[in-house]
Amino acid sequence: MRALTIIFAFVALHHVQSAKILGLFPHTGKSHHMVFEPLLKQLAERGHQMTVASFFPLKSPPSNYTDVSFEGIAGIGVETLDMSWFENPSLVFQLPFVGEIFKQFAGFQPLAGMALNVCGKAIDWPPLVEALKGDYDIVIVENFSSDCMLGLLHVYGIKAPIVALSSSNAVPWAAERIGFVDNPAYLPVLSASWATPMTYVERVQNTFMNLFLKYWFHFDVQEKEKSLIEKHYGLKVPLEDLAKNITLLMVNTFHPLNGVRPSLPGLIEVGGMHLDNTRKHIPGYMERFLNESEHGVVIFSFGSLIKTATIPKYKEEIITRALSKLKQRVIWKYENSAEEGTLTGNILRVRWLPQYELLRHKKVVAFLAHGGLLGMTEAVSAGKPMVVVPFFGDQPSNGAAAEAAGLAKVVSYYDLTEESLSSALEKVLSAEMRLQARLLSNIWNDRQTPPLETAVYWVERVIRWGPAAKLHSPARDMPFYQLALLDVAAAFIAFVITIVVIIWFILMRVSRLIVKERKQKLH
Repeated sequence: MRALTIIFAFVALHHVQSAKILGLFPHTGKSHHMVFEPLLKQLAERGHQMTVASFFPLKSPPSNYTDVSFEGIAGIGVETLDMSWFENPSLVFQLPFVGEIFKQFAGFQPLAGMALNVCGKAIDWPPLVEALKGDYDIVIVENFSSDCMLGLLHVYGIKAPIVALSSSNAVPWAAERIGFVDNPAYLPVLSASWATPMTYVERVQNTFMNLFLKYWFHFDVQEKEKSLIEKHYGLKVPLEDLAKNITLLMVNTFHPLNGVRPSLPGLIEVGGMHLDNTRKHIPGYMERFLNESEHGVVIFSFGSLIKTATIPKYKEEIITRALSKLKQRVIWKYENSAEEGTLTGNILRVRWLPQYELLRHKKVVAFLAHGGLLGMTEAVSAGKPMVVVPFFGDQPSNGAAAEAAGLAKVVSYYDLTEESLSSALEKVLSAEMRLQARLLSNIWNDRQTPPLETAVYWVERVIRWGPAAKLHSPARDMPFYQLALLDVAAAFIAFVITIVVIIWFILMRVSRLIVKERKQKLH
């Protein structure tokens, strides 16, 4: 018996150390893949056989890492967003109450077209089709704006357990996949520009957006992807049911920054998984600019998707005037710059910057950002306060959460003025906010294990046990009317109505008898 136990343990250990892993990442955004890539590389380093389909193949993959490139299917999201898109916002966005709802929806709507475009081409993309014919012990898939890959797994008969990854907080339609709570009464939806506690109006807007986005994804993405796959393969693909087959969901959040939410074993926070704490080289001209600063340096970057050089001239002048008034120096990521930066006054514009390395530099005192979650996790990890100018997607929600945590000041891009930006910078550079940023950094970094180690552990745990170790809530398999206790409420209301009717009937009978008796006495 002891010998059998040892043999079983050895086989299980060997299986975990050399598992065949399929990764499916059909989103075109570079920032999304930057979250996932460290995990995929770490799994390869641990001896797993990796097959990864994405728009961002590794430059020098190890021998046990096979890239399946989606390059050519669609354009990738790297410095492609023209800032003029945010000029002259629709009058609908400015309407009271409903304007915020329309603005949030406008940020999501393009994702449907992108997802369907990629899905329509991926279903017969030869490298992907070949990869899907293999045998795998586990599948890692991005959980964002598409379920196309889940449908293809079904078509090719891949029954391996599924780990879903999110580069942001969980999207609204993810809740029903493992049965976690997403109560809109106190949990802001992914695109909301508010944090908790919410006002009455915000709760109404939040509830509407929570429900609307779930129905939008189902009808505008899921059903259309289902039709594409079924038409191509001639098979029934129950995509909504397949979405509930995931074993585990890992999200790129951690509560000191993103707020406290109800959780369950199958929902794992790995915020900061992409952070590499090994020190890297800072270009010499940047290092000199930093070290020569008397009052510190502010880092200014709008991330990998937004092309900062397309900021309209008048907005650029507003930003420049506000930054020029600072006693601190500024390093601004600005694509149209000289090779070793363009220096104007206290502002050094550079084509590219090693953002996390700069944020950890002792001379850096604050971060001016767009609210992308990667940059914000870098800032909170480094203990730097932020001015956040959000644009779309989860950026408003990230900014609101950081402001609620005392880590940031949010400034509207649409209403941006020199005064509003200067006021926010002054607040962020105050001793009080810098102290709060350092406090949150200590809390952020105080974890049982680093986030990347946590992610690796959970992937390998799923390899070991698969769906046998249930991690989802029973809520996953309950219809909405049961989950919301509508059937219980209906029974209770029916009971109360029945009692009221019975009492009314009895009172009416008694009153008639009394009236009848009085009439008899009178006669």
